[in-house]
Amino acid sequence: MKSFAHVFLSSILFFIGFAALESCSSTATATKITGSWKDPEAGVYKDIFVAVLTKNKQARATLELDISRQFKKTGTKVTGSLGLFPHTEEVETAEQKKAAVEKIQSLGHDAIMTVTLIKKTEESRYIPGTTSYAPTNLGYGTGYTPATGGAPLTGTYGAFGGYYVNGSSVYTTQGYYEKDKTYFMESRVFDTKTAKLVWSAQSETFNPDDLATASSGFSLVMVEALKKAGLVSVK
Repeated sequence: MKSFAHVFLSSILFFIGFAALESCSSTATATKITGSWKDPEAGVYKDIFVAVLTKNKQARATLELDISRQFKKTGTKVTGSLGLFPHTEEVETAEQKKAAVEKIQSLGHDAIMTVTLIKKTEESRYIPGTTSYAPTNLGYGTGYTPATGGAPLTGTYGAFGGYYVNGSSVYTTQGYYEKDKTYFMESRVFDTKTAKLVWSAQSETFNPDDLATASSGFSLVMVEALKKAGLVSVK
């Protein structure tokens, strides 16, 4: 039969492990598609030009690289825009945009994929403190002396005398506020020859730990969605 101390220790370890798991899951990055549309006449594309439309050069480079890696796994040829158009934060004129589109079309790509950040939201969430109980003299105790005399009685987890004197302990942790961030993205695919929109998806990325983690997860979700829609081939 298991002793009280063994059971108590097992319960504490389980609680700590569960709390750690909860902590990890609450901050895990997750990307999900909230809505999508496909042109029923769209075909399969084997050569795609990818353009992440953002003023953040690091985000643009990371996302285009990760999306390209996912496309290459399907056997799809892919080119990132950063290798063709140097990064700039200046607003393009109508003439510059037209010239860029014509240049992309002249390269022989089947389709053009664009990724845009629609908005970013932040919400504060209160994490309440916790209260837990534990005996004060777990594992030791002086016990008490029987009326008939003899040595003091001791217990595995402390005897009555120690509990009566010391009572119990309550441990409390302070509550705190945590910010939840959500990024709302829109991804689109255009047929190069017709310039028509053939696929569009809106997605949410919740609480990204960092750009690399968010980019990798986002890219995987988007390319998997395109495979499922039948717009890219599957090896």
